[in-house]
Amino acid sequence: MEIKFESNESECTAGIKKASEGSFVMKDAVLLEFKVNGSVAGRIKTPSEGVVTFTKGLKIGSLLKQGQVIATVSECTHAIVIKDMCATCGKDLREKGGRAGQRKEQSTANVSMIHHVPELIVSDSLAQELGSADENNLITNRKLVLLVDLDQTIIHTSDKPMTVDAENHKDLTKYNLHSRVYTTKLRPHTTEFLNKMSTMYEMHIVTYGQRQYAHKIAKILDPDARLFGQRILSRDELFSAQHKTRNLKALFPCGDNFVVIIDDRADVWMYSDALIQIKPYRFFKEVGDINAPKNSKEQMPVQIEDDAHEDRVLEEIERVLTNIHDKYYEKYDLKETDKLDVKDVIKEERKKVLDGCVIVFSGIVPTGEKLERTDIYRLCDQFGAKILPEVTDEVTHVVGARYGTQKIHQALRLGKFVVTVQWVYACVEKWIKADEKLFELTKESTPPIGRPLGSKYVNDLANMDTIGKAALADMNNEVDEALSDEDEDEGDDDDEDDGRGDPDGFDNNEERGNEVDKEINDDFEEEIISQDAGEKNEEKEKQNNDSFPRGQKRKHCPEMEDEEEKSDSEDEDDETPMSYKALLSRSRKEGRIVPENYEDAVFDVDDDKGHIPSTSMNDEEDEEREDNEDEDVPESDDDDEFEDMAALIERQISETADERDNEME
Repeated sequence: MEIKFESNESECTAGIKKASEGSFVMKDAVLLEFKVNGSVAGRIKTPSEGVVTFTKGLKIGSLLKQGQVIATVSECTHAIVIKDMCATCGKDLREKGGRAGQRKEQSTANVSMIHHVPELIVSDSLAQELGSADENNLITNRKLVLLVDLDQTIIHTSDKPMTVDAENHKDLTKYNLHSRVYTTKLRPHTTEFLNKMSTMYEMHIVTYGQRQYAHKIAKILDPDARLFGQRILSRDELFSAQHKTRNLKALFPCGDNFVVIIDDRADVWMYSDALIQIKPYRFFKEVGDINAPKNSKEQMPVQIEDDAHEDRVLEEIERVLTNIHDKYYEKYDLKETDKLDVKDVIKEERKKVLDGCVIVFSGIVPTGEKLERTDIYRLCDQFGAKILPEVTDEVTHVVGARYGTQKIHQALRLGKFVVTVQWVYACVEKWIKADEKLFELTKESTPPIGRPLGSKYVNDLANMDTIGKAALADMNNEVDEALSDEDEDEGDDDDEDDGRGDPDGFDNNEERGNEVDKEINDDFEEEIISQDAGEKNEEKEKQNNDSFPRGQKRKHCPEMEDEEEKSDSEDEDDETPMSYKALLSRSRKEGRIVPENYEDAVFDVDDDKGHIPSTSMNDEEDEEREDNEDEDVPESDDDDEFEDMAALIERQISETADERDNEME
């Protein structure tokens, strides 16, 4: 609705505005005073409630004419919302009894631009307006935006108990958080680095640490809130638990053309071209990222890395970031493009590092892994090198893991540089082509440890040692000896009674294993042990049977279950152990045990194994019926069945032993 000036008096001028631009006003609210000859002559009021938008160019002292549009009043679009309440009109947009985000009225606000207040969202148009103003402010101050990660980038934190030596470690800080004691160590040159970068960059903290932790570290780094202010984005405000890139669109609605990132991890930024990856900083041994889940609650004494005090990474990164800033504004001053992107400057400067280098890898990439998917290939390509699969005259460098390969000898004959993988790491970390003489690959060179810009505790997959045949044989002998010792312990009493020891008179398991390995395989050796154990168990069962009164039901027989499991282990490894009743029923089905009255047995003449023919067409019904019959065996007949079972086991063991003897002969 348009609000017009209705007075017909001459020489009327605008006075003081009683409402601010974009504010919500009620009906009959005063918008503007007007004056005649310097005195207040009247007031202009709104005919209805709504959001006020004044006519452009209207200011104190402006001449007013009859019919001139002073302002417009429109319905509130809820362009600014905090916790489901409109910040303009104050209306509660949440449904009654609803959860956060469940609104009864639509809103144009959907962009969260404030780091530490994610509940405050604005409309796209307002976000674009604010973002454009921020970009203009950056250009006016000739700055870029720098997103800074905390843990293992510029600090290292431990929650392990330790005593802080304030004299030797002045940049160590001890504090309480969440009822725990933490110790944080600043990376060397951190204070100087941040102060220098603040003159060229608008710095933001982006971390996976919790909000209280992030603000505590910010207070340590920036006690006066001069470097970061309230530009702190913690885990509580991040849109994604895996990637930090999801928040860039909200923080910079006009685009991330001014954004540079420093972090020790590239994956969380989805390998963005704006990322300057930094070697992780570790001061406390055996402590990684403090915000990572712990595998153990055991408290260990904290030790300090030997080279932690010699870390000069931030000095190198300061030089890189200064160069990127200067190159960006050099191009901006030349007006080469309408919309200059700092990522293009970063890519251009990065490719200068290994420009002109043609590299071949030898023993670096694990067998079966595609070269293009490895970190070493990605980094060499990003830093301007050309990668070839074979050594040619065009090649300038051969990067090898160990000395003596065909590619290494070929490169030496052609007079090419033969360097270790640490040469690539040094170029990547410092953004300068390193001296090849410091990284020459020789016979004395040690295998590479770690990954590009990664942990030095992670071994390269291409250089992991394999287990030899001799080592495997020793491992098998240890296992066999352990199994033999267990069998001897279980059968010591029986050996004293019957005078039997190890089969074939071997007293030492290691000597027996050495001689048997020359003639038979390990499987036969295990069966000999199992047969001997079976004979011992059989005699033990006979003694136990004599101790049981006639007619008393034996409810469980673990020794026979173990023997049955061993005898069938080769063919039925995954079969669950059966009780002696189930095995007896199975033996009857297979014809191994027949009734005492042979006249009651009916044999199929076509079955050479003597199986009892089925009277039913359904085998499952026969098995269920026979199992039910076995369960109904009277207690008086239980011992008879047990004796039949023992005889069956003895016969099976005897047949197996005879077959093995024949094979050995």
